[in-house]
Amino acid sequence: MVIERALEKLRQSGLAKAGGMPYATSPVPAIPVPAPERSVAAERPVRPVRAPPAPPAHVRVTFPTLSYSREAAVAHRIMLPDTSVSQNERTAAAYRIIRTRLLHTIRTNHLRSLAITSPGPGEGKSVTSMNIALSLARDPTCSVFLLDLDMRNPSLCRYIGVQPTNELISYFAGNVDAGSVLFSIGVPNLAIAGSVTSTDQASELLGSGRLEGIVDYIGSVAENPIILLDLPPVLVTDEALLIAPRVDATLMVVSEGKTRRDSLMRAQAVLAEFPSAGVVLNCSTEAVGRSGYYYDYQ
Repeated sequence: MVIERALEKLRQSGLAKAGGMPYATSPVPAIPVPAPERSVAAERPVRPVRAPPAPPAHVRVTFPTLSYSREAAVAHRIMLPDTSVSQNERTAAAYRIIRTRLLHTIRTNHLRSLAITSPGPGEGKSVTSMNIALSLARDPTCSVFLLDLDMRNPSLCRYIGVQPTNELISYFAGNVDAGSVLFSIGVPNLAIAGSVTSTDQASELLGSGRLEGIVDYIGSVAENPIILLDLPPVLVTDEALLIAPRVDATLMVVSEGKTRRDSLMRAQAVLAEFPSAGVVLNCSTEAVGRSGYYYDYQ
């Protein structure tokens, strides 16, 4: 023991004096220290504590932020932050359900691009596209890109009151590059590209091969992006059929009380050979859970 060695050294040195004689000290009894108990836990190798996986890196470039119109968003039932639409619990609950189920489908099937369409016009596909994008963007692990490819009737920018610096239609016409048409509205994890100008040459522009260019660009600036494409109705033009083979899956939006059953069946038949992510029932009224409240989403 260290104490015993120190005392022995003190005796031998004779430096402690009392009446000319060195101190006659007694050895300090050693305090027994029990040997550490062997336990199963102690015999196991120590495993390093792993930090939880970091969310995927988001957009590696910064897109310009454009101001939006809160009044336009409310008028068109867009769930932008701090609006009465987003604070409506029934509406928010509906989109949370859609988001959860859609994310499960996307991650299970490793989807990147998802086209959103409807059998006919006026069934709420563009409002649904925007609200799904906003809902997905609230998940901190998502990087969401929303493209308005309904070029005969572009509406996403109008619904939020945004005038894009460069329209998406200009990109497909070959006048600007992909990075210049994407913009932010201040919502984290969300970038949008759209137009306010319509065209009758939508089929020709979408068939030009530039869709792959903007999809590849998005993949180069974001880790595991979710790309949503708002398409024209299936039974009105050929654009949905033109785009369906070039995306990972399609999501059909139908409207309760408006979409005819035969229209839905015909639209599904047109897209039957392509992967489907499901159907969203718009303008629905349905009891949810034991609380008995109802939700409607448009």
